Amino acid sequence: MGTVAYYIRESISFVVTYVLCAFYSLTVLGGILVLFVTKAHTKFWQAKSRPVPPPCLQQHDYGVHKYQNANGIKIHYVESGDHSKPLMVLVHGFPEFWYSWRHQLKEFSKDYWVVALDMRGYGDTEKPEYRYAYRIDNLTEDIRCLVRALAPGRPKFTLVAHDWGAVVGWHFVTKHMELVDRYIMMDAPSSRVARKLFATSKTQFKMSWYIFFYQMPWLPEFFLRLMDLRIFKIVFREHGGDEVIEAYKYTFSKPNALTYPINYYRQNLRFFAGGPPAKPKTFALGLYLLGEKDAYVSKETGPLLQRDFENLDFKIVPGVDHFLQQHNPELVNRYMREFLAKS
Repeated sequence: MGTVAYYIRESISFVVTYVLCAFYSLTVLGGILVLFVTKAHTKFWQAKSRPVPPPCLQQHDYGVHKYQNANGIKIHYVESGDHSKPLMVLVHGFPEFWYSWRHQLKEFSKDYWVVALDMRGYGDTEKPEYRYAYRIDNLTEDIRCLVRALAPGRPKFTLVAHDWGAVVGWHFVTKHMELVDRYIMMDAPSSRVARKLFATSKTQFKMSWYIFFYQMPWLPEFFLRLMDLRIFKIVFREHGGDEVIEAYKYTFSKPNALTYPINYYRQNLRFFAGGPPAKPKTFALGLYLLGEKDAYVSKETGPLLQRDFENLDFKIVPGVDHFLQQHNPELVNRYMREFLAKS
């Protein structure tokens, strides 16, 4: 009976998901049709060609660009700091790339060997075409194989992750806690907590509208490219000015640069996907940071994550939005340092 109830519940969830997908897609299409009527002469659907990276991506202040074959793909990363120091791996979210950790690369390379990677499908990392490649188990294995290749024989490392990087990060620490010295997750719950909140929290359900929209093929990419990728000006207008915005536009204006990241949503948030791995027997020290003004993740995630992950601290970072490590890097870096100094 339990199995029957499970499949009934999941079937209902499946139907609800695609009804909402259709609703949000029709809403977006309505807005696009208005633009076609009022601004067709501007060719608002086209993104400007950007053959040359902006100066901020050509300078070497943040570290050295390198590549490593891991888990069957070539992963691009930027590293800074002494290789003899403890390893810290920085994993970005959506829609970001290694550059979102520029402030942390500078700050923590004083005490760590810091590696900020482009996740598969992003930036200069290889982009498998088939959608199955973006399942969370593959993304988790990318991190494990990269660390094993970069630091063979090194028993543990510090994992820092944001947004989709944190979704993968929770999966990683659950599956490979023995490899983690400490971990810091930002602005995203584990898949288990996300599923729970989708079913029980009206607040989180409303904040997650875009997840349902991203299940639609083609339209989300078209929407994000409108008005020369204006979405990046909206999202990052308080995170470093025009140069930072141009860095994101340059990166995501490349062919299919939005499709593969959006495939993370398409491949992993289907309700028939498998559950999380079994909980570990022991837990490393962890920290969960959430921006006070985060428009996508509810504050309910903190206490729920603390129930699932022992030794987890939870802090709300005042005055910042979802992209907290860029919005107020000084404060976020201080919270990170305070946590990392704990005995």
